Formats: sequence, C-alpha cells, structure tokens
Amino acid sequence: MARTPKPMPLWLPIVTAVCFALAAVLQTDTFSTVAFSIAAAALALTALVQWRMRRRDR
Repeated sequence: MARTPKPMPLWLPIVTAVCFALAAVLQTDTFSTVAFSIAAAALALTALVQWRMRRRDR
C-alpha cells in the first residue's frame, strides 16, 4: 500500500521567494534582475496555492 507523500513545509517556498527577491534587488544587469524576479514570483505563487489547498482541506 502506497503512503501519501508528506506535504512540503509552507515556510520553504516563502523563504526561497524572499531570497530570490533579495537576489533580484542586488543584481546589476537587467536580465538577472528579471530572471530572479520571475523566480521569486513563481515561488510566491506556489506558496499561495499551497496555503489555499491546506485551508480547503481542513
């Protein structure tokens, strides 16, 4: 019988998004700033979706 996978901790994408956002602010060239900003936004969206899924499952 297969076990259900343990859900990812919610703090992980939040902390990662903050780190990527900080890296985006510290970049000097435009491409890196945009790339890090997109990564930060994607991780923030992941955290939001995970949070909403957990609230729905209660």
